[in-house]
Amino acid sequence: MKILLYTDLTIRPDQLFWHRDLGLLTKAFRDLGHEAYLVVHLATEPPPPSHIRTFPHSHIPTSATSSNIKNPKSSIQDDPVLWVSQQDVLNTLWWQSQKPDLVILGLWTRPKYDPIRRAALSATPRVIERADSDGMRTASCGLLSYTKRRFDYFRDRTFRWPSLLSILASIFYSFTSILATPWIEFRLRKTLRLLPSVLIETPPATLLWKSLATRLGADPEKIHHVPHPIQTDIFKFDPAIPKKNQIISVGRWDSYQKDLPLLLKILRSFLDKNPSWTSLVIGSGLPPKSPHPRITFLPPLAPPDLARHMQGSKIFLSSSRYESFGLASAEAEACRCLVVGPFEIPALANFPSSENNFLFGSSSQRLLARLSHASSLRFNRPPTLHPPSPSFSVAPQIILVCKIIT
Repeated sequence: MKILLYTDLTIRPDQLFWHRDLGLLTKAFRDLGHEAYLVVHLATEPPPPSHIRTFPHSHIPTSATSSNIKNPKSSIQDDPVLWVSQQDVLNTLWWQSQKPDLVILGLWTRPKYDPIRRAALSATPRVIERADSDGMRTASCGLLSYTKRRFDYFRDRTFRWPSLLSILASIFYSFTSILATPWIEFRLRKTLRLLPSVLIETPPATLLWKSLATRLGADPEKIHHVPHPIQTDIFKFDPAIPKKNQIISVGRWDSYQKDLPLLLKILRSFLDKNPSWTSLVIGSGLPPKSPHPRITFLPPLAPPDLARHMQGSKIFLSSSRYESFGLASAEAEACRCLVVGPFEIPALANFPSSENNFLFGSSSQRLLARLSHASSLRFNRPPTLHPPSPSFSVAPQIILVCKIIT
């Protein structure tokens, strides 16, 4: 079966991702013998200079390593990628020339991508969209919740602006989004009616989407709950690696959503009172210098390296203002970290045996108290007492997808 997995991302060949999202599904389908390709756009900016160390998104090698490739070719074994232009994916002839049996789209259900959806549907009726959504698409999900999410969404995208300007712009954006609800729902109705199937990653978001589809006159049965997969062959409990008194955090720290100031505030307070503990903060956008002698900063790591740090840590600390899913939290949970965060992280609902239900607090004081409580719990639990949910491995994802298309 030929499968195309498309997302509207513009990346360099050295930024290819195979450990998450559509990249992981592409790899999984190929492991099963299918002819699957990740479809993305080639970035034009050059890679970092050779003397600057880079940290790839994946440990899987890529055959396209040069930035001056005008028409990069991908070998089936090493690099299952189709580099396309924006014009290609709008063209029905391009999709038809590929002769796909299945198309999986990662377009976040945004109506502006409807021309791409129509072009893909011209080649096959088997089109599935992974929404990657928390379900809060219109004010009908709850006015206060929607307003706060719209504010957070736009503030995240204006975080580099002067603070006052960013806040004012985010308030204006939130207010405008509420007023534009009828127009937003009109466009979303057309998108939902166009798509044969939509995948939502958490049960609460699935319920919101089904309710919205019903209200907009679309078929709610086309909305399916399929969690995001993680690499459970890499992110798993390893009894050979002893758990240290270490707190690990992972994120895009130049993002308003991840709330680095809150993270560092909690860590400093906790470490000052607990001298036997250390912290490891991994990701992009970190300051050049750590604010505490026992807080170590690391740039983004390849999945095997990240997994080893999680396997050796007792606690995963999240400071995010919101998460539609929380992949890093799910990866940490699979490595038997206790997850502490300011709210209940959606991904952990897929771990029915999780002990993390009580480890969330809505304020910095409560979050610090939960962190202190987590540090007193016992670790190195046997895997038989705390199994990861099988829904996080890739195989169930593919089984669910196959059921949907048949």
